[in-house]
Amino acid sequence: MRFKVWLKSRVADRVLLPLRKELIELIDPGSTVFEVGCGTGDLLFRSASKIKSGYGVDLDPAMIEFAGNKRLERDLDHLTFECIDALQVSNTQFDVSTSTLCLHELPESKACDLLRLMVDRSKVVLIADYTAAKSTSSKIGIEFDELISGHYGNYKRYRRSGEIPSYAEKIDAVVELEIASEIDGISIWKISKRATNS
Repeated sequence: MRFKVWLKSRVADRVLLPLRKELIELIDPGSTVFEVGCGTGDLLFRSASKIKSGYGVDLDPAMIEFAGNKRLERDLDHLTFECIDALQVSNTQFDVSTSTLCLHELPESKACDLLRLMVDRSKVVLIADYTAAKSTSSKIGIEFDELISGHYGNYKRYRRSGEIPSYAEKIDAVVELEIASEIDGISIWKISKRATNS
């Protein structure tokens, strides 16, 4: 197992467990779920008994290989993982589209394109990403993580621009709800299409 996959599956996924539980609570039973930037597939595996189907995409082939092998080991035929840019996914509709700690890593234009795709392809969009942390230790931890992850510049631009609510506004979508996660410095935003006047 590659070190990055080991670190994600043994450390990051465990740290994010409270957030995963919070997201799963927001997903209706029997939903079809599309996850952008699925990594090891942890969210879809943890929600497998609740959802009708899950489709996770990620650009990291090692993460997708790990998720695919785990899916086979657990005999979860209703989950699918693919190494593909989400913007290249065929025009399929889902009940829920979601992404965790992904959009802040990207240039704003790409993040907005992905958010627009999720809004267009689903009834409910759940985005979990960074926001202002309350404690000094969380602030330092997030800053350090972003520095060593190689996308610090995009993270800082994301924070300055107004985070996920700003991206939603730019694509003419609506933030219906913001929930502060149990994990300091992360929020979940529920986003939908703006109602059109007919």
